[in-house]
Amino acid sequence: MRNKSWAWVLPALIVVLALFVAYFLDTGDGVSYSSSSTGERGASLLFDTLRHMNYPVRASYRPLTRHTNTDYVYIIIQPRTPPITLEPAKELLEWVENGGRLIFLCRRYSNTAIDEVLNTNGRNFGNFTLYRHGDGEVVTGSASIITNRILMENYSHGEAVQTTLERWNAERNIEGIYFAEYYHGFHTPQNFVGRLPLVIRLILAQMVLISIIMIWHLGKRFGNPIQYYEEVEREENEYVRALARLYMETDRKRRRKK
Repeated sequence: MRNKSWAWVLPALIVVLALFVAYFLDTGDGVSYSSSSTGERGASLLFDTLRHMNYPVRASYRPLTRHTNTDYVYIIIQPRTPPITLEPAKELLEWVENGGRLIFLCRRYSNTAIDEVLNTNGRNFGNFTLYRHGDGEVVTGSASIITNRILMENYSHGEAVQTTLERWNAERNIEGIYFAEYYHGFHTPQNFVGRLPLVIRLILAQMVLISIIMIWHLGKRFGNPIQYYEEVEREENEYVRALARLYMETDRKRRRKK
């Protein structure tokens, strides 16, 4: 009974540790300017608001290239890994020229490679600038004004983004509005497990570990395995030989009596 009572200590300890990490160590701040970050410098408020307004917003973990579907809207906020240099900027704008629509926000947007390649006069509206480029459009602006902290104080910057999407008729004619998490270092493949939040993936890992421990524990509770003994195969004429030995023994005993 003592062994059985202690068998559940390790799984219980693992569960408690997982809950501690999930609810106490995870502050939710995440990476700055990320759509999944709920910290002051995150962009989850903009992402969640657009989603609640029935816009088809999603997170993208792949780079934006000239071959990306032009029916998408891409929102790139303060790219870092990899940074948008001159050559990547040309590829992004080639996609825009073919009909794509891009919202590019950076802390110092007036000196970015995007503005250097455009090299044209845009139309200012609020803190943003709209450029017409080929068959598509580019909106540039400051990334700091759409962070969670700033939007809580002044939601007009979020309204400007929503107005742009509304002008593009994004709610009906756009297949997807992608927050480009690839440029924040999130290169996770777009599979089911990779899309799950970190807390859910941690719980799944703990459940797998607990299942392995339970199978190991239940597999040994009946004791050590009993050695298997193979049955000796009987011969075809075994009965005849046994009967012959019986007759011979009977005949020998009869002779001794005489």
